[in-house]
Amino acid sequence: MTNETRPTFQDRLDRIEKINASGGAFEATGALGRSYFDAMRPPARRSLPWKGMTFFFAGALLFKGTVYAWLGAAYDTRVAELAAGNPLERFGAWLMKAEPATHVVAAALRPFLHLG
Repeated sequence: MTNETRPTFQDRLDRIEKINASGGAFEATGALGRSYFDAMRPPARRSLPWKGMTFFFAGALLFKGTVYAWLGAAYDTRVAELAAGNPLERFGAWLMKAEPATHVVAAALRPFLHLG
Protein backbone atom coordinates (compact mmCIF):
# COMPACT_ATOMS: atom_id res chain seq x y z
CA MET A 1 0.00 0.00 0.00
CA THR A 2 1.52 3.32 -1.11
CA ASN A 3 0.73 6.72 0.17
CA GLU A 4 -0.25 9.04 -2.71
CA THR A 5 0.75 12.20 -0.83
CA ARG A 6 4.29 11.01 -0.17
CA PRO A 7 5.84 12.21 -3.50
CA THR A 8 4.42 15.70 -3.09
CA PHE A 9 5.56 15.79 0.53
CA GLN A 10 9.07 14.68 -0.53
CA ASP A 11 9.08 17.35 -3.26
CA ARG A 12 8.19 19.95 -0.65
CA LEU A 13 10.99 18.78 1.65
CA ASP A 14 13.47 18.91 -1.25
CA ARG A 15 12.35 22.46 -2.06
CA ILE A 16 12.73 23.56 1.58
CA GLU A 17 16.20 22.01 1.82
CA LYS A 18 17.20 23.79 -1.39
CA ILE A 19 15.97 27.13 -0.02
CA ASN A 20 17.81 26.59 3.28
CA ALA A 21 21.00 25.55 1.46
CA SER A 22 20.92 28.77 -0.57
CA GLY A 23 20.68 30.90 2.58
CA GLY A 24 16.91 31.30 2.80
CA ALA A 25 14.98 30.40 5.91
CA PHE A 26 11.53 30.65 7.35
CA GLU A 27 10.96 33.14 10.13
CA ALA A 28 8.15 33.29 12.63
CA THR A 29 5.67 36.12 12.22
CA GLY A 30 6.70 39.08 14.35
CA ALA A 31 10.24 37.81 14.89
CA LEU A 32 13.18 40.09 14.19
CA GLY A 33 15.00 37.74 11.86
CA ARG A 34 17.53 38.18 9.11
CA SER A 35 15.10 39.79 6.67
CA TYR A 36 14.35 42.56 9.19
CA PHE A 37 17.99 43.42 9.76
CA ASP A 38 18.83 43.20 6.06
CA ALA A 39 16.02 45.63 5.28
CA MET A 40 17.15 48.03 8.03
CA ARG A 41 20.79 48.05 6.92
CA PRO A 42 21.68 51.32 5.19
CA PRO A 43 22.89 50.94 1.62
CA ALA A 44 26.64 50.73 1.26
CA ARG A 45 28.28 54.00 0.28
CA ARG A 46 31.18 53.93 -2.10
CA SER A 47 33.85 56.34 -1.05
CA LEU A 48 36.76 57.67 -3.03
CA PRO A 49 39.85 55.45 -3.08
CA TRP A 50 41.92 57.89 -1.03
CA LYS A 51 44.81 55.51 -0.43
CA GLY A 52 45.16 54.70 -4.12
CA MET A 53 45.01 58.35 -5.14
CA THR A 54 47.61 59.25 -2.51
CA PHE A 55 50.02 56.59 -3.77
CA PHE A 56 49.44 57.67 -7.38
CA PHE A 57 50.20 61.34 -6.69
CA ALA A 58 53.17 60.49 -4.46
CA GLY A 59 54.56 58.26 -7.22
CA ALA A 60 54.05 60.99 -9.82
CA LEU A 61 55.84 63.49 -7.57
CA LEU A 62 58.69 61.04 -7.00
CA PHE A 63 58.98 60.50 -10.76
CA LYS A 64 59.05 64.24 -11.46
CA GLY A 65 61.60 64.82 -8.70
CA THR A 66 63.84 62.04 -10.04
CA VAL A 67 63.72 63.37 -13.60
CA TYR A 68 64.35 66.92 -12.35
CA ALA A 69 67.33 65.79 -10.26
CA TRP A 70 68.71 63.77 -13.19
CA LEU A 71 68.37 66.46 -15.87
CA GLY A 72 68.99 69.55 -13.77
CA ALA A 73 68.62 72.81 -15.72
CA ALA A 74 67.81 70.96 -18.94
CA TYR A 75 64.49 69.92 -17.36
CA ASP A 76 63.14 73.47 -17.49
CA THR A 77 64.19 73.92 -21.13
CA ARG A 78 62.49 70.66 -22.13
CA VAL A 79 59.30 71.68 -20.34
CA ALA A 80 59.47 75.06 -22.11
CA GLU A 81 59.78 73.25 -25.46
CA LEU A 82 56.69 71.22 -24.59
CA ALA A 83 54.79 74.40 -23.68
CA ALA A 84 55.37 75.72 -27.21
CA GLY A 85 53.82 72.64 -28.86
CA ASN A 86 50.31 71.44 -29.64
CA PRO A 87 47.54 71.34 -26.98
CA LEU A 88 48.48 67.84 -25.80
CA GLU A 89 52.13 68.87 -25.35
CA ARG A 90 51.03 72.03 -23.51
CA PHE A 91 48.99 69.85 -21.15
CA GLY A 92 52.06 67.65 -20.61
CA ALA A 93 54.14 70.76 -19.90
CA TRP A 94 51.56 71.91 -17.37
CA LEU A 95 51.70 68.51 -15.63
CA MET A 96 55.50 68.32 -15.66
CA LYS A 97 56.32 71.90 -14.61
CA ALA A 98 58.61 72.00 -11.60
CA GLU A 99 56.74 73.26 -8.54
CA PRO A 100 58.37 73.66 -5.10
CA ALA A 101 57.55 70.08 -4.07
CA THR A 102 59.45 68.80 -7.13
CA HIS A 103 62.47 70.89 -6.11
CA VAL A 104 62.36 69.44 -2.57
CA VAL A 105 62.15 65.85 -3.83
CA ALA A 106 64.94 66.48 -6.36
CA ALA A 107 67.20 67.96 -3.67
CA ALA A 108 66.58 64.92 -1.46
CA LEU A 109 67.27 62.44 -4.28
CA ARG A 110 70.32 64.14 -5.84
CA PRO A 111 72.86 62.57 -3.40
CA PHE A 112 71.57 59.08 -4.20
CA LEU A 113 71.71 59.38 -8.00
CA HIS A 114 75.55 59.53 -8.19
CA LEU A 115 75.55 62.14 -10.93
CA GLY A 116 78.99 62.94 -12.37
